[in-house]
Amino acid sequence: MVPALLALSRRAAFLISAAIVVVTVIVAVTAPWLPLPDPNGMEAAPYEPPGPGHWLGTDNYGRDVLSRLAWGAQLALIVALVSSAIASMIGVILGSISGYFGGTVDALLSRTIDVFLLIPSFFLVLLIVALFGSRLEFTMLAIALTTWPRSARIMRAQVLSLKSRVYVQAARAAGASHSRTLVRHIIPNGLAPIITDATILMGLAVLTEAGLSFLGLGDQNAVSWGRMIFDGQRQLRIAPWMSIFPGIALLLLVASFNLLGDGLNEALNPQLRRLVARATPKPTMPVGEARPATPGPILDVSNLRMSYRLDSGPIMAVDGVSFRLQQGESLGVVGESGCGKSSLGAAILQVMAPNATTVAGDVDLSGVPILRDGRRVVSHDREMIADLRWTMAAMIFQSAMNALNPVIPVGAQLTEAYRLHRPDASHEEALARAGAVFDLIGVPRERLGSYPHELSGGMRQRVMIALSLLHEPKLVIADEPTTALDVLIQDQILGELDALKHQMGLSLILISHDMGAVAESCERVAVMYAGEIVEMAPTETIFCSPQHPYTRALLAALPTVSGPRRVPVGLPGEPFSVGETTPGCRFAPRCSVAQDLCRSSRPPRVAIGAGHEALCHFPAGGGA
Repeated sequence: MVPALLALSRRAAFLISAAIVVVTVIVAVTAPWLPLPDPNGMEAAPYEPPGPGHWLGTDNYGRDVLSRLAWGAQLALIVALVSSAIASMIGVILGSISGYFGGTVDALLSRTIDVFLLIPSFFLVLLIVALFGSRLEFTMLAIALTTWPRSARIMRAQVLSLKSRVYVQAARAAGASHSRTLVRHIIPNGLAPIITDATILMGLAVLTEAGLSFLGLGDQNAVSWGRMIFDGQRQLRIAPWMSIFPGIALLLLVASFNLLGDGLNEALNPQLRRLVARATPKPTMPVGEARPATPGPILDVSNLRMSYRLDSGPIMAVDGVSFRLQQGESLGVVGESGCGKSSLGAAILQVMAPNATTVAGDVDLSGVPILRDGRRVVSHDREMIADLRWTMAAMIFQSAMNALNPVIPVGAQLTEAYRLHRPDASHEEALARAGAVFDLIGVPRERLGSYPHELSGGMRQRVMIALSLLHEPKLVIADEPTTALDVLIQDQILGELDALKHQMGLSLILISHDMGAVAESCERVAVMYAGEIVEMAPTETIFCSPQHPYTRALLAALPTVSGPRRVPVGLPGEPFSVGETTPGCRFAPRCSVAQDLCRSSRPPRVAIGAGHEALCHFPAGGGA
């Protein structure tokens, strides 16, 4: 969280709001010792305008406005802290009990929460204060009793998500009681949004107390900004400063609490930081008339580099990748998690995350330039990739359940995608095309009206394949198309992809961890490590005569089902972090045959045979 807070500290809105809150706290705490007049003293002349004697003027009773603002800040902060603390505590307790135990307990507490949320909170506060009195303690308790359902609902949702986690089930299996499981394993992991909401509740509490004081229902013995605004609104013509200054103070403090809440939410939630990362405008390069598709490679990638912008700085996920893919050819891209495989596919089709950008490289698709020096090629004010994506090249995303919209039938999603690129097509035409691709991949047409959750994992993945084939592209990039599927379904999906490749003449890039799947489906294999292709060769060559130590290590980790028995050997050490820098080979710290030269000098790309190259000083493990 510390890097996130450091990143937030560079944002003007967060800095200003934090400064306002800190100044308010300092003024409130030191108010009794500041050289200010008595806030209730009436020694000065009434309606004295701001000046050297009274910096913010005096009110209709001759009381110093600045002094009353300082003491009013004390009341505002006490109400904010105590009310939000009580509300959050009640919400955490009741929300966690409701979400954890479920059943009748959940139904009863949920209906109670709903009832409180239905009642306008300010009117409920008015009722409580009118019944029990306007002392400050009652005011804070009334505010807490009307705002706790917010925290309870948030905590219930957190617990419902967390209680099914493996570590929680493990704690229960180890003998932890319900109360210990809740207090030690669930609640601490669900507090991040509660902390964020507490800052929002602080601003709400300050506004509520000011509203009560404005109506004359606040503590009559305390100095309140709301009461100051009420006193000043009747004197706006002759002493506007009486209302303006407390109004500004109230606005700034409440807005600062809200901005702090937004900042804390981003700092405590790494996933949200990625989602709200400001998308860097993708640089473009204008060209004249677009060249028509020409015979030659279906895909030509040269020195492609793509980076992600994180709080800790940019990291190069794809670094200097070059290759060509011929029409009808299939290429497998393998490597450990985090090596840049999926980032490479996203960079080629420019479907990257908001915080990602291509910083260098050229990409041609069927002879048409779509990327030049890392910038998208533009013709007639339209990016070339926009016309070719899904029509010339398509992508099968991993995790079909996340890639499909859960609230729209799959047939509607396919027809919408079809008509996006063919706006003149009627709904009937689009539906017929969706049915045709369903027939092609072996899914009954009746399933067009199904929602994603009504389909099995294999069928959802087939829907993703159908989505990629809608416009009969020449190139399909399949990013982990068998993720989370059992081995039988994986084999079926890969078999169908291979059949479609031959039936439709597709070129295929298969991104996978599964070396066996790549061996069965692809004619060439590219092995990636730390953003680089460290070895590329025909599939048979990769498996029979690997030259790079990393490729050999991957193959050594595979279990065998034929031939002599051997124990799979794991790869020692940690993968190279693409945020690091090294003068030598990135694989050297884990390489069993690394020499001094490997650690001090970047390895060359060595041509070993026909279509076979390796990024290594000593291919096949030869030493100096």
